Amino acid sequence: MTTTPGDEAADRWYTDVPDMYRQAVAEERTALRNLARRAGDLAERGDQATLRTLADEIRHRIAAGNEVYRTGGHLRGNLHDIVAVLDAAYDRAFPVADPADVAGLLDVPWPTKSRAALLAAATGDRWFRPGPLAECALRDGDVRMLRLLLANHFHPLSRAHVASALDALQSAGDLDAATVEQQFAADPYLWHGIAGTDPISPQQAGTPAACLPFVRDVVDEMFWDGTTSDTAAAVFPKIVRPRGLRFVQRAIERPKTADVLGAADLTGAERAEFVRWLGDRPAADHLRAFTMRLPAGDAESVLPLLGLAAAAPLFRLACASATDGAQRHDLATIRDAAAAAGEEATRSVLKLRPSEAISAALGHNRAAVEKRVRHNALAGIAAYGLLPLTDGETVLDRYTFLREVAKRGAKLGPNRRHSHAAAIEVAIDHLAQVAGFEDANRLEWHCEAEIAEAPAERQLGAYTVAVRVDGADAMIEVAKAGKVLRTVPQEVRRHPEYPQLREHQERLRDQARRMRTGLVERLVAGGGTLTPGELGRLLRLPSGAAMLPDLVWRDRTGAFGLLADVDADGPVTAAHPYDLYQDGVLGHWQAEIVRRRIRQPVKQVFRELYVLTPAERDAGTRSARFAGHRVDGKVAARLLSARGWTILSDYDEYQAVRPAGNGVTAGLRCDFHGYFGMGDVLLGEVSLLERGAPVPLTEAHPVAFSEAMRDLDLVVSIAGTDPDGYASPLHAESRAQLLGALIAELGLSRVTVDGTSAVVRGTRATYRVHLNSGSIHVEPGGYLCVVPATFGKTRHGRLFLPFADEDPMTSVVLSKVLLLAEDEKITDRSILDQLARLTA
Repeated sequence: MTTTPGDEAADRWYTDVPDMYRQAVAEERTALRNLARRAGDLAERGDQATLRTLADEIRHRIAAGNEVYRTGGHLRGNLHDIVAVLDAAYDRAFPVADPADVAGLLDVPWPTKSRAALLAAATGDRWFRPGPLAECALRDGDVRMLRLLLANHFHPLSRAHVASALDALQSAGDLDAATVEQQFAADPYLWHGIAGTDPISPQQAGTPAACLPFVRDVVDEMFWDGTTSDTAAAVFPKIVRPRGLRFVQRAIERPKTADVLGAADLTGAERAEFVRWLGDRPAADHLRAFTMRLPAGDAESVLPLLGLAAAAPLFRLACASATDGAQRHDLATIRDAAAAAGEEATRSVLKLRPSEAISAALGHNRAAVEKRVRHNALAGIAAYGLLPLTDGETVLDRYTFLREVAKRGAKLGPNRRHSHAAAIEVAIDHLAQVAGFEDANRLEWHCEAEIAEAPAERQLGAYTVAVRVDGADAMIEVAKAGKVLRTVPQEVRRHPEYPQLREHQERLRDQARRMRTGLVERLVAGGGTLTPGELGRLLRLPSGAAMLPDLVWRDRTGAFGLLADVDADGPVTAAHPYDLYQDGVLGHWQAEIVRRRIRQPVKQVFRELYVLTPAERDAGTRSARFAGHRVDGKVAARLLSARGWTILSDYDEYQAVRPAGNGVTAGLRCDFHGYFGMGDVLLGEVSLLERGAPVPLTEAHPVAFSEAMRDLDLVVSIAGTDPDGYASPLHAESRAQLLGALIAELGLSRVTVDGTSAVVRGTRATYRVHLNSGSIHVEPGGYLCVVPATFGKTRHGRLFLPFADEDPMTSVVLSKVLLLAEDEKITDRSILDQLARLTA
């Protein structure tokens, strides 16, 4: 490409601009250089009026030339030489009379570099931010300064300041249409500031500006005047729509204006007049009007002109279902509306206003919905539940498929995981309607019972093979001649009926997993209650019968006990450790669970319990227990999401929230830049909210507080970035409680608990095992390394953990205690060599 004659800076910017945009940038620079030369000539003649008009033309030319479609945004950064010429021309034509006069410095059509420096010096702000000047002008009622600030091209005012300035001008009787138009030209989204709306957090709406009615009238005229000429060159206000029948009629007569004017606001009378006016126009205009009025929300008024009056109820349902999220629908209502409309009208309406859910309920889009489910589309998953059952497809088939789809949620992002799970629940609700169940709960009971009813025992040759549910897991048990075998023989594995038993085992495992991590964990964490009917249905499931009897319950009389020992003829409530602690029986039940060697499906009696500290009692509504801890955002988001927290933005009042039961929501403040999972996150304070307002911690539900703190302790323990690590006091206390209960049961006379350490008096030495890290110190001083390659993966033979939760560190710590309590039996040479050195 050849260099444009006279373009002194061409060699520089050619290296910065991609080849595809070089020609366009060169053309725009040539046009702007000509305008700069013209500015120089006008400056020589002292023609200030023309220079003011020319400055607007230059700005418009730069903005249009910098558009992506034109130069890819590469123009503005390659205008330094041309801007320097313009600066010189405008400095010459508008000389500075007083460098300390801020108003005089602002009164210039082009923001030259020298004036910007003078403004910075005069205001004491090196960046010259006009906000403080606007505050002073608003306070003093300085109309001239407000006008200069509104028109200044050095740095724009914020939307809030613009709205306040317009209010002040109106109050002074000095607000005109030209000023309003100028502000919308500079900021097409100014309506947010005028109407008091917030584009980032719509729920945080402000107060509309007092000048709103006047501005609204001006905006209407801006729309009208802009569509009298070439709409491609017009700049229209965003967000706001014009008002009046004339706009919609013009949109029909001039289709090029339809996108701008077609959805104008109409009164009821105007809407009726519009339909009458349309009646005399061609059928093509009727269809165009329907499409235009969809965004306005009143397209239904045009349906009679399209011969679809009877389809109005179906059309309303289609409009209500226009969402990308999972939305619950009433199948009977959809079917009734479709029947009233008729087959032909139904298809016409769904063509005009597509609805994935309604089409699915009517069986029109099976293949498309199934494809959407494969891609985890939320609305597609919800619609899948509405599809009619095909020949040969059972309710159980679809239910189990939806449960398989639900497993994918674990691989999704933090918030997507919640919405995906919600979509599955909506789909199951829809399936209940398709199958004729009264509600989703009854469908789930029915399907889960069917899963459990499959044959659990078969005779395969000489072997008896059975699927047994043991605690939280389902296992295959093989017996021969009454003797249970340790492994499954190859003869059994090769039997053609064995895969059916394996499939049944996997279904029961999934059922047990859902029961343990879903229902049972929620019951314990929230102190949930079951009615006798609910309890009976759960106990008929193998996983329910295996898990629920091992929990501690409180019956209607207030007595605590295992399920077999309480009054189950009335409602029973899963005991939270706080309830046991309050009644002074927590230690009793910890010892009892160990004594009976009960392996609880989730942590209950040994669950970490967090009660208010004196500092938290005095703090009011905020707990700073974990404030100041820095965590890996990606890991923290995954952990929080798995525990029901929703991650919000840094613009929200709380950056993570979680329903904590009993009408309480836990809110966590965090400090991070951009997205939560993009880097480190600094944890802040925690509040408990009722109806959105924080409540004093002393009045908040203690179980909700404990569970929120438990989540955050886990996050800091696992996701913390402190190089020295974090030792959770509550984790150590929980292991101390467990060890204390095991000491008597296992006869560990050599072991005592001292704070966060277990003291083991062995025959070779006395050891202190830290209950958080598992590190071992040999008294009086010395570190003993016990880290074989497989340590902790296989539990010590005497180790019994009274809960099924995966807690490898507890297993490691207690295994070390048990090992050292019998140190005379140690044969590992590396350990013995260390002990010889440390005890010499």
